[in-house]
Amino acid sequence: MKKYKIDNRTLQLLHAQVNLTETFNHVLRTAPKRECLAFRLKAERGTTQSTFVIELGSERHTLTLQNDKKMHLKLADFIEEVANGPFDASNSSDLMHRPHADRQYGCFEVQDKQRVFELVYTGGVLSLDMGFELPLHVALHRTHTRSGVTAILSIGNKSPHTRCFTVCGSNAEIYGKVCESINHLAAVATPAAHAA
Repeated sequence: MKKYKIDNRTLQLLHAQVNLTETFNHVLRTAPKRECLAFRLKAERGTTQSTFVIELGSERHTLTLQNDKKMHLKLADFIEEVANGPFDASNSSDLMHRPHADRQYGCFEVQDKQRVFELVYTGGVLSLDMGFELPLHVALHRTHTRSGVTAILSIGNKSPHTRCFTVCGSNAEIYGKVCESINHLAAVATPAAHAA
């Protein structure tokens, strides 16, 4: 079965459009072949709640949501569910796709911090799952002439966000700078519609 997804650009548009009373046209696409599925969104903004009508072909689906910061993410989940059918917990491919409203980006967990701390001592490479579609890669090279590391951090495939720097000092100072850079890179890689 084809899985239609809302891309980041459409998600940013939804973020603005949920605050308006208007009709908008959008397109959903499948990942591998980029097949299109057009739909119309009619938004009606109220003081405490908003109503949305999604027209997909001859089908009409209505959703009413309380006005809050994640309203556009809940709407995106609803649109994808209309296009793809309901979420099936027994289907492993459905489990891989998390709803937009439940996604958390830039989660630097305690066990990942421990792995980075150990990497500062030894050098090497590791991949961190911080909630993005792709992992954040950390490569540290220990210098032998003085206490320091050369760090390369990267996330993304097509046009990756990358940080490269050298830092000297105690292992605690190096760890602090590497963690700070990881948090900055995660903030840059977070889609704008989720950061709002």
